Amino acid sequence: MARSARVHGDSSDAVEAALVDAERVGFRFAMFGRTSAILVFTITALWGYYFPTNIMVAAFTAAVALIGLASLLAAGTRYERKARFAIFALDTVIISALLAFAPLSSGDVIPQNLVFLTSRVHNYYVIIAAALFTLSPRLVLWTGAWSVAGHAAATVWIMSGMDTVLSYADLPPAPSRAVYFQTILDPSFLGTATRFQEGLIIGIVAIVGALAVRRARRVVRAHARAEEGRRRAHDLFGRYVPAPVVQQLLDEGYLDPQTREATLLFADIEGFTRLAEDMPAEKLVSVLNDFFSAVSALIDQNGGVVLNYIGDAIITSFNAPLPREDYAARAIRASRAILTMVEERQFEGVQIKLRIGIATGQVAAGSVGSGERQTYTLYGDAVNLSQRLEALNKETETRCLICGNTVRKAESLRPHLVSLGIRSIRSRQGDIEVFKHDNEHG
Repeated sequence: MARSARVHGDSSDAVEAALVDAERVGFRFAMFGRTSAILVFTITALWGYYFPTNIMVAAFTAAVALIGLASLLAAGTRYERKARFAIFALDTVIISALLAFAPLSSGDVIPQNLVFLTSRVHNYYVIIAAALFTLSPRLVLWTGAWSVAGHAAATVWIMSGMDTVLSYADLPPAPSRAVYFQTILDPSFLGTATRFQEGLIIGIVAIVGALAVRRARRVVRAHARAEEGRRRAHDLFGRYVPAPVVQQLLDEGYLDPQTREATLLFADIEGFTRLAEDMPAEKLVSVLNDFFSAVSALIDQNGGVVLNYIGDAIITSFNAPLPREDYAARAIRASRAILTMVEERQFEGVQIKLRIGIATGQVAAGSVGSGERQTYTLYGDAVNLSQRLEALNKETETRCLICGNTVRKAESLRPHLVSLGIRSIRSRQGDIEVFKHDNEHG
């Protein structure tokens, strides 16, 4: 459990690091977009207002644009997150100030409450939309909260400067057309209920946006963890494990620690030391790669999984980690196919002789190691027995020895096997019956 938690922690750290990087990229994108939009407004202000008001408005908006770019200087520092929250808070404060203080005309004084008839309130939605690019639910909620608070503060400030405040509540029941227009077009009309609805909608939009970002982060985490699990499975079982097998291992949770009965096939190249001495290292690697590729393909065809390559040896398992019916028979058929293959072909021009041991029993299976150095391993008497049987081939002058327990679980293949009687196994208590293929000598 501790190992599983540690591996999961390593994966989570990588995912969180990717999300932090995505937040940084999103914030940069939002700031460049914000700056571009404000600069466009700066240009339009030059002919949207009379001189010298247009110059002052353009200078102010240009300064606001540059402040956004300045916040990018905090990237990679301990002030990075604070800078993000600060710039979005600043934007909402500026919008609120425009609502409360910016005059509607450079000419005669126009009641400030009529600002709510313009599109200035919509700027809050633009800021919230920009916050979505940061992929930070907290920042979206933060921006929404400042927007709601700023909108409310601007409304209260405008109300405090009004001698009379009219709202929909001042309309009589079933008002006539003339009375309705007279009330809502009055310079003292504020429509407090509508202002409340605006603030409520701004808050709801921020909450929905934050939930959408949170959902997106979950999807990213799930995808990243799936990719990390797939990478780890490939690392555990090597590049010869087919993608469908890897996906099945991940989907069904077969990489988790488990105990089950399995059949182990251990194959070792005969005379490898002499072979290695007489061959350049590059040539030897090519031979082994060609050999392991061919053997792995036959193992896969028979439903086994390659667990590890140990020098010139290969250890494979049937029924662990993937459950297989007739796993003992599958292992026996795989051994016959492998022996036939090595007799009929060469590997990079080199003829190879092979010895195989097959044993069946209870095994404990799971990935072990630390950090990024993980390997999937089986523990149990069957693992050791398969290796002992492979070595026993030297004495019996055979190519493949199979323990009696494996043969009993593969009765359909018994006619094709020959018993060599009861044998004692080195470094193991108790004798066992061993079998060989019927087409072998010895």
